[in-house]
Amino acid sequence: MILPRHYFTLLLLFLCCNFVTFAQFDAKKDIELLSKDEIHQRVNDLSDECWRLREINPDSAVLFGEEALQIATRYNLKKELPRIYGFLSVVKLHYQYKTKESLPYLHAALEHSLRQKDSVQLAYSYNNLGDLYLLTGNIPLSLKFSEYSLDIFTKLGNSVGQSYSNVNVGLVYRAKKDYKLALDYFNRAKKILANEKNELGVGSVLLELARTYEEKGDMDVAMVYYQRAYNKSQISMNVRYAAFCLNGMANIFYFQKEYEKAFEFYQNSVKLNKQRNHNFGLIDDYIGIAFVYAQQSKRAEGEACLRESLEIAKSLNLNAKILKVYNSYATFYQILNDFQKATESYNAFLAQNDSIFSIQQFEIINEMQNRFSMRQTLSDTEKELESRKFQEMYMVVIIILMLIIVIVLFWRFYSHRKINRKLARINKTKDKLFSVISHDLKNPFNTLIGFSELLLGEVREGQYENVVEFTNYIHQSSTEGLKLLNNLLDWSRAQIGAIAFNPRSLVINDLFDELNSSFDSEFRKYKVELKFHNSIEEELKADSDILRTILRNLISNAIKYTNEGGLIQLDAIKEKSFVKITVKDDGTGMPKDIQDRLFDVTKTTNSIRGVHDEQGTGLGLSICTELIRIHNGTIRVESEVGNGSTFEIKFPFVR
Repeated sequence: MILPRHYFTLLLLFLCCNFVTFAQFDAKKDIELLSKDEIHQRVNDLSDECWRLREINPDSAVLFGEEALQIATRYNLKKELPRIYGFLSVVKLHYQYKTKESLPYLHAALEHSLRQKDSVQLAYSYNNLGDLYLLTGNIPLSLKFSEYSLDIFTKLGNSVGQSYSNVNVGLVYRAKKDYKLALDYFNRAKKILANEKNELGVGSVLLELARTYEEKGDMDVAMVYYQRAYNKSQISMNVRYAAFCLNGMANIFYFQKEYEKAFEFYQNSVKLNKQRNHNFGLIDDYIGIAFVYAQQSKRAEGEACLRESLEIAKSLNLNAKILKVYNSYATFYQILNDFQKATESYNAFLAQNDSIFSIQQFEIINEMQNRFSMRQTLSDTEKELESRKFQEMYMVVIIILMLIIVIVLFWRFYSHRKINRKLARINKTKDKLFSVISHDLKNPFNTLIGFSELLLGEVREGQYENVVEFTNYIHQSSTEGLKLLNNLLDWSRAQIGAIAFNPRSLVINDLFDELNSSFDSEFRKYKVELKFHNSIEEELKADSDILRTILRNLISNAIKYTNEGGLIQLDAIKEKSFVKITVKDDGTGMPKDIQDRLFDVTKTTNSIRGVHDEQGTGLGLSICTELIRIHNGTIRVESEVGNGSTFEIKFPFVR
């Protein structure tokens, strides 16, 4: 059986409704599966898409904005509400020109901005209210809200917001015919947007500058700005701004009585405005075309254009544009020399102006009531903010005090630990000093006393055959005692910081010659060969006393552990920006465990007896460690048992 056509249509509608319902249910189900962060991101994405589509497709922009609003409301994302309401209000006001529909969104944006203490969105809300009242022709309220917005953005240091507010204030002053102030505010906005590299924003300000110069009567300047603005609109692909620019250039061609060119530009503007469903722009286009028809005495065509323009202005409920159309009727009939019609049209304009003035008065009274309510809300908000501010200040003070206490405690802990380390080091130094005094320094004096008593007995008995031998022992003990005493004094001075770094001009060869002379007798005595090799010919800045003491100790050490016929070699070379001096012997060497603690002044190292049965104190290398540190250098050793040792000192080369 074949169904009648209307039954088929009903069935199709039923299926479509079920499909939409199912799709919405499925979308809600998908949302519920998302995490809180993902829902938040979804709302942001929808809001951004609403803003992106505002010029290209305002209807789609509203759909995205409404969906974002529903999700934000459903999931209590209160902080997102001021921004979403603000976007929707702008789309409704500036891109759909639905002033009545935009009003609830504007007030909602303002209310939620106050509740969330969102100063940025509050400033945008004031700015958008200024736009609304400018479009409806209420100049006093438009100026008031635009100035509120500019004041907040300036206090916040929000440069983008300041540019928008400067444009709005400029538009108000242009409506008041104060072109100097208008141009001043537009130029401020242009400078900010240029610094922000906002090409679309710069293009919109160039358009307003062009319109201002056009109203002012500077047509040549206006044309230049229109052309620059048109170029910017082409780059940013903003069709609406391009249409505005074409309309402005057409006005200038009309003023210059180039009617055919004016007609062409008006028609091109109409095409672009129809392409974007931009009825607001069509109002001025049809007025311009009507004037061209009047110049060509095409009365019927011109009246048709004015009627179309008036219908659009009334449908958009734009008082300023309605007045402009009524005034244009009077001008149109004046061009046609129909003064009766011109007078009737002018009277209609005056009547409409009175009606709109009454509406404005009502709006002002209503706005005063809204402002009273708003002030109350603001007062409560400010009290809450003040209370929160004091709480935050108290928290900051408490945190600062806690930080000070922590820093003081840490400083005391660090100081005590540093003092304890110093005390431990002093105690070890004291123990080492007493050990040397009680043991090592005592031995040479015991030898002196013993051999001097034997020598005295031999002399009394008149036996002189052992005198030379005993005298040699006494001399050797005295020499060893003096060396030990000098080392002990040097080490003590280094420990208490009494040795100062005093660099002077030094030639390495002179230092090596001095060392060779001072150790000559010992080399002959122990039958050890000493060789010097220096590759540094130039003078350098160094402390010769410190280097002499270090090298003297290292050479003494090498002699102590080198057998008869052995070789001790000193080498000095320049390595990058350092001087490196090595003392190498082919003596007995030392095991790895002694090397590891050789230069650690906090560890005790028992000195190994020399090849001539000398007993050391370990002070010599301690002195070398302290002195090379004072000279901003380092010391290290390489040694192997049975294969000798190589001591290396390294310090900065300074000329």
